[in-house]
Amino acid sequence: MDHGQLYFFLLLGLYHGINPGMGWLFSVSIAMQKESTSKIFISHIPIALGHLASLTVTIFIYYLISDYVSQKTTKIIFGLVLIGFGAYKLLKKGHFNWVKMNVTNFDLFLWSFLMASSHGAGLMLIPGFNYEGDHVIHHLEHFGFIALVFHTLAMLVVSMILAFTVYKVIGLRILRSSWINFDYIWSFVLIIGGLFIFFF
Repeated sequence: MDHGQLYFFLLLGLYHGINPGMGWLFSVSIAMQKESTSKIFISHIPIALGHLASLTVTIFIYYLISDYVSQKTTKIIFGLVLIGFGAYKLLKKGHFNWVKMNVTNFDLFLWSFLMASSHGAGLMLIPGFNYEGDHVIHHLEHFGFIALVFHTLAMLVVSMILAFTVYKVIGLRILRSSWINFDYIWSFVLIIGGLFIFFF
């Protein structure tokens, strides 16, 4: 894994951490409900594991397809998937929003897994595995999981910092006045990622 690939996975991890749909806003709501700062950090453990599980499943599917078809065909398949999913997210109104007032660690894990999957989080990592050569599977085996761990750790750190800051310093009122539509940003990122696979 070269420095460019490492930065790619870390930057996407930072983006996922900033995106409230990936966990920190849910973590803040739990901390407020329980009136406990520690809940911010405790709740992030199953959230991070669910996120990592979703990414792993996506990359594993990519791994399997790469094992049976040529790298060129694999690039075409996943390029089309990225562009198609990005367009779908861009045109579809609303998003997955499953929450309960009293959640267990497994609930948080499942919620995070479904959120990451429904947002196509794992798909966006595929351009980072866009490796040319006859040994693409060997390449994935040796650094694929490491890349996912780096990505998830970056997401986890940023998400916890944001959740703590909002809970302790800023408060939820600022979110009502300065909300960013991350779903639209994510849709364009998915489409650009698909185009990247085709042309680079």
